[in-house]
Amino acid sequence: MKRLLFLTALIFYLAQQCVNASEAPWKLWKKTSTQSVSYRAVTLDGLAEQQLIEIKATTTVNSSLAGFLLFLQDVSNTQNWLINARESKIIQQYSATEHSFYIKLAKIWPFKPRILILSSIYWQNDDLSVEINITDIGAMTADKASPLAVSNIDDYLKVKIHNAHWKITPQRIAGDATANRQADIVIEYRFIADGRGDIPTWLADHLALKSIWKSMRNIRRQLPAEKWQQQEIEGITELSVIPSSIDLKQ
Repeated sequence: MKRLLFLTALIFYLAQQCVNASEAPWKLWKKTSTQSVSYRAVTLDGLAEQQLIEIKATTTVNSSLAGFLLFLQDVSNTQNWLINARESKIIQQYSATEHSFYIKLAKIWPFKPRILILSSIYWQNDDLSVEINITDIGAMTADKASPLAVSNIDDYLKVKIHNAHWKITPQRIAGDATANRQADIVIEYRFIADGRGDIPTWLADHLALKSIWKSMRNIRRQLPAEKWQQQEIEGITELSVIPSSIDLKQ
């Protein structure tokens, strides 16, 4: 029995190694002391002609976890930080942690304007990190389907989101002995999107990298504002309430 368990574990480990080895290494696109953007090639469905890029953007901001979630959920504010966003609205609120929404992107002449139609759900892990999974609404289950109140939708080319995920990790400020002081958060966003349409591949990839760089910079500049930091979210535990003597990684 022990031999069987060992062999099963070994096979699972080797399979994981093969999966990890098949992933292309990240290539750094741009980096400063406060943020970075990297990318790597990905092939969907095993077809080379469907090759896209996965983008990873990171930054560190002085903010609470609730502050970031409130910032992100305020669709009336989306156009203030997301580059090229023209309009965003909630389609349906399923629960306190899950909703669907759309984002209309401004037209870049001479190409057709884009639209994203998405579903978002978040949760908090034992180490207090918060994860947000973004799903293309075309992949939603039937029980969450609803009529889309999107005006002039035929005027837009729908961006296909193959994968999108935020991870927000709180960290204590080095040398800060004040228990109730707000911690920093490390924001990581990874996504694979296909909104190229008639835009050349090289230009679409460059625009995506440039847009997420500027968008993360806007988050870093705007998120610390007091209006986002004065509220709490039920069910979200902040690092500031945990004594520094407790190791959350154990």
